[in-house]
Amino acid sequence: MFSEKGQEYQWNKITNSWDTDVVNSPTPSLSENFSSTSNNPDQRFISESLIWKYYEVSPENNLLQYLRKNYPEQDVDRVKEDYALGSTKNGGTVFWLINENLQVQKNKICYYQENGKRTNRFKAPYKNDDGYYSCLFGAHFLKSIRKGTDLVVLVESEKTAVVGAILLPQFTWLAFGGLNGLTESKVACLKGHKVLLVPDMSEKAVSVAYDKLLLMRSKRVNIHIWDMTEGKGDKTLKKLNLYNRDLEDFFGEIIFD
Repeated sequence: MFSEKGQEYQWNKITNSWDTDVVNSPTPSLSENFSSTSNNPDQRFISESLIWKYYEVSPENNLLQYLRKNYPEQDVDRVKEDYALGSTKNGGTVFWLINENLQVQKNKICYYQENGKRTNRFKAPYKNDDGYYSCLFGAHFLKSIRKGTDLVVLVESEKTAVVGAILLPQFTWLAFGGLNGLTESKVACLKGHKVLLVPDMSEKAVSVAYDKLLLMRSKRVNIHIWDMTEGKGDKTLKKLNLYNRDLEDFFGEIIFD
């Protein structure tokens, strides 16, 4: 960090430039009407202005282009805005992690093929060591829904949450972002909500989900699990070509077959 004429500048790892977009908590946040609270007291936040820089990048990333080819344009526009989906200049999809107080905690950049399949390439520019901790993807929707009445569907991948929001917008779609994503700090925002947790189809994913039940219920989360494996082990799932598939895979079969 350096200062010039009283203004502090920090190195932005996404734009590879010095700017004022990454600042210490408690400001700025998406809305000054909300308190600067977080499950991590040393949490730093990212300015809303950075979101819209990547929202307007053209051409759009492969994931958005794929969605536009397969779903109604107005629905893709809706989820792009709702989740503030961004694009990097080299084709990455920017998923912003915005908490229930509408503060931007972190982001994740994933890369997709033209067919919508994710590659193994991803970036996490903002690090825990620097004070940027994750929250659930889509957590910002929790501010406006009715606790205990509206159903929150919690899935593993951000893409699945986005597609779910296109096809079944009557539900609130969140993602925990990987097998290690169901942490105590992340799930705290679900207190009082009715949640359906849908793990991917593998023994490990289902086991992790069930292991987290006690934790989440201790946080007063009204949670149930939909085990799509129906008790099948990995060996059987692989024979049936179902291993590691997620809810979005079945959406694809319903829509495109």
